[in-house]
Amino acid sequence: MATSALFLTACGGGGDDNSKDLQMANVSFAVSDAPVDSADQVVIAFDQIELVRAGQDNIVLDVTGDNGADFRQIDLLQYQGSDSTLIVSNQQIPTGTYDNLILHILDETAGSDLSYVVGENGQIPLKQPSNKLQLGGFTVGADSVQAFTIEFDLRQSLVENQNGNRYNLKPHGVKILNNAAVAAVMGNVDINLFAENGCANTLTPDADNAGNFVYLYAGSGLDSTLLADLYDPDTNTADLPEGTVAPYASAPVTYEAGNNGQYEFGYLPTGNYTVAFTCSGGNDNPDEFDGRIIANPADQVHEITVTAGQDVTQDFTATAP
Repeated sequence: MATSALFLTACGGGGDDNSKDLQMANVSFAVSDAPVDSADQVVIAFDQIELVRAGQDNIVLDVTGDNGADFRQIDLLQYQGSDSTLIVSNQQIPTGTYDNLILHILDETAGSDLSYVVGENGQIPLKQPSNKLQLGGFTVGADSVQAFTIEFDLRQSLVENQNGNRYNLKPHGVKILNNAAVAAVMGNVDINLFAENGCANTLTPDADNAGNFVYLYAGSGLDSTLLADLYDPDTNTADLPEGTVAPYASAPVTYEAGNNGQYEFGYLPTGNYTVAFTCSGGNDNPDEFDGRIIANPADQVHEITVTAGQDVTQDFTATAP
């Protein structure tokens, strides 16, 4: 699934919020995402961004759409990888630490054509149970210019219910990132890996049933036999092997032509990571641990270091027989 990102820029400056000494910042927000396994559109209607500070009144920023509409609909799949789209621009807020950022979403309770997913079964309503997606804290500093991204890993946060008649959007897999401390990770994947170890993936461009994915884990020196598939620790009921390492994110391998497919993680915080390719990652249940083999083939694991502003290229190449 895709990851979507909400982008915030901040310019430090003066302001008057009942205190002449209060520092202010101009902020802007945008959204971006990465693709889900089997969806053609993931449309979400945003109408407000709410910022929560301890001991202070909440700050509410309105989101407007075309022709003065009091909400904006966005197909997240149009803004994948490092792409994003602005939803709030140049709003002045106090600098400091915010305990929570809440995205207000208009789902099926406000209208069936506001937030929805389009796939092989047609248009399915998308619901956020509280109509508020609570994403946690972040800090706005007094630097001259700042930028933040809220990234939606839809492969973790978008869940189809058991009846297949609704999608739920969860905060799991949605992250707030400071753009000054992130970079992208991308690379090629040898097509000879697509059909290894019993995988039956074909060279069909962007095939919905393709199992080719790159999984990313925080840290280095990890036991590759304990790299897990997707699961939500708050809902998982399956037994986890001791020492299981949960993925930070996953990205599909897309293929158009030639000898390689491509993958990309658009917004990653600085630090050390482990990336692993698998040809058996399709339809990974975001709620439950499935016990899939990652990496597959077993030697397709690499360690990388992400430095702010310096994109990383890491390729996966088939081992010669």
